[in-house]
Amino acid sequence: MVAGVAWPAWSRPFGAYLSEVLMGLLFLAFLKVFPPDIWRTVRQYPVKMGLLVLTKLVVLPLIVFVVVIHLLPDYTLALILLAGVSTGLSASFFSGFVGASIPLVLAMTVITTLSLPLTLPLMIKVLIGRELHFDLLSLTGFLMALIFVPLVASVVVRRWLPRLTEWVDKQSYPISLALFAAMNLGAFGLYAPFLIEHHTKVVISVLVGFGLAAFMAGAGLLLFRSSPPYERIAAAGALGWINNVLVIVLGTYFNDPLTSVVAALYLIPYYVLIIPLGHLTRTLSHPADLSELPPQCEPEPCLAARGQKKRPGITPP
Repeated sequence: MVAGVAWPAWSRPFGAYLSEVLMGLLFLAFLKVFPPDIWRTVRQYPVKMGLLVLTKLVVLPLIVFVVVIHLLPDYTLALILLAGVSTGLSASFFSGFVGASIPLVLAMTVITTLSLPLTLPLMIKVLIGRELHFDLLSLTGFLMALIFVPLVASVVVRRWLPRLTEWVDKQSYPISLALFAAMNLGAFGLYAPFLIEHHTKVVISVLVGFGLAAFMAGAGLLLFRSSPPYERIAAAGALGWINNVLVIVLGTYFNDPLTSVVAALYLIPYYVLIIPLGHLTRTLSHPADLSELPPQCEPEPCLAARGQKKRPGITPP
């Protein structure tokens, strides 16, 4: 972030490739996903998954729109996009880190990502279509290209190039770090003048980001209030750890610097959210809860409770 703002002339060229970088991140994420595992999770939590997906893609953006349209009209587009975007690519990694259910969050990432080309354009059109003029089919096609091209590429590579798949899987962590660095450099390089000239909007962007993260994570905790702690924390993470990178790209699509800036600064509450969710896992969990963890869950607290050794975990895509 700092490098992008400090040296915009050097970092700005990365901004021309934000869409390609996002597709690279999606490709790495899809390469790790196996449909039988997702289907198994959906069958295990059919009602809970349905409620969580509906909340993420429809209910949250509706509530956010009602709240911010009069209070913070300049931030309406940014907050609707953040509220209605899919679960983040690294959400499953952070879920394992805090002791939440990894399969539940991973399934949320895949289902909400694949549903997004249908839900997000419609939500924008219905809620602010009068104020924001755009081509609905064009936006839908743009999102479908961003999501389904890397999906198809991952299926082809995994099926026909097993050696390349194995190599990419081993190197996915450094590749992901490089892509995230390029994304941040490009986004903050593009909007460095805006960040420097609009200090007040930057502060407000950070504050509303924290407020949105708290609201969405709290909605997950409330929605799963009768579930075991590891599922409650997973629901909170699935709603709070979002694909803000996609919103950065959509901000450039709509030529709205404030939207991209708000999305980029959401990285701060994104990482800070680890602290309260990790604390909640330790606070809410009891030995009986840990014994009920699903076999796929491998965060260190879960394994320690079972007396198992840690196996290589899920790395962020």
